[in-house]
Amino acid sequence: MIEYALLFALGFLTAVVIGLMIAPAIQRRIVRFAEDRLKATMPLSPQEVRAQRDAARATYAAENAKAQQALRRERDKSVTLMLQNENTLREARRLAGENADLQAQLADMNVEAADMRSTVRQLEQRLEQMKATFETSEKDNGTKSDTIRTLNGKMDKHTADIDNLRIDLAARETEIEHLKSRLAGLHDERQALRGDLKAENARAREMELRLGKDEARIRQLDAAVAREAAANAQRENALARRADEIEKLKARLKELNQEMREAAKVLRAAGLAIPKKAVAADAVDGASAEPHAMAKQAPDKTMSEDLRNRATALSERLINAKSAAHDEALRQEVADIAAGMIALTAASEGKASPIRSLLAGEETDATPNRKSLASRAKEILPPE
Repeated sequence: MIEYALLFALGFLTAVVIGLMIAPAIQRRIVRFAEDRLKATMPLSPQEVRAQRDAARATYAAENAKAQQALRRERDKSVTLMLQNENTLREARRLAGENADLQAQLADMNVEAADMRSTVRQLEQRLEQMKATFETSEKDNGTKSDTIRTLNGKMDKHTADIDNLRIDLAARETEIEHLKSRLAGLHDERQALRGDLKAENARAREMELRLGKDEARIRQLDAAVAREAAANAQRENALARRADEIEKLKARLKELNQEMREAAKVLRAAGLAIPKKAVAADAVDGASAEPHAMAKQAPDKTMSEDLRNRATALSERLINAKSAAHDEALRQEVADIAAGMIALTAASEGKASPIRSLLAGEETDATPNRKSLASRAKEILPPE
């Protein structure tokens, strides 16, 4: 298309240039023909001829000036067209390069189109599969629509339940307002209870002071109990030594009995009479001494172990005590343990102990509602 335009422009410019070259000759010929015609048709005087000639010259000069101006314009147009032609040629070369690039792109696009055709075939196959899946889904949707209807029914039911719950909520809000009023009353009661609590705290401080005093007394009692426990330990050691002596005496008694039996056998073999009183006395003394010692030793050990265990438990209770609620019971327990120790000492010393005579004396008790230590010891002490 651009080549045709360029050829048309070149032809037009060539025609213009040829026309400009032929125009002067044609003009002169036309002028001559016109002069000849005028001379032939109109007889003129020399003055008129000169005047017409001057007029013709002026006309020619004007026409020549116009032609020169037109020629200049046409030359400028020709130069402009030549420049445009060069620009057009450059653009044509550029377009040719772009056309080559477009041809290469077209080849690439053809390859891509082939790939896209294969992709389209695959997509068509997938579309067929999706159609089958869609049909299956429609069947499932029928089942789901039934489920949706059921759920809609349940939703309506839940909506009714929600309305009922809203009514209940309004009732609860009324109850909350009532509870708020009650809470205000309870707040006033709490203020009153705080005042009572402060009074109770003051009383608790007083009780703590009393408890401190009682703890000091308990420490003194613990020291006394510890001293008594040490004395009891010494007595138990003495009892252990006496028990060892009794065991030795038992062994000696068994040896004497064995010797007496052998002597009796020898006397029987010799035909002599056995002194019955001596044998009977020895047998009775041996038989009575052993049970008496065993009977005396067993209660003492039992009482000693019992008192030791009670003293240990009492010490733990005194250490772990945090209130004065059980002070009276602890005092009774301390008094019982002390009375038991007195009774154990009297039993260990036997009939020669002066404790029995001291306990037998008259008692002067300042508090008639409380037992004295002497009366407690007399109750625990076994009779003579």
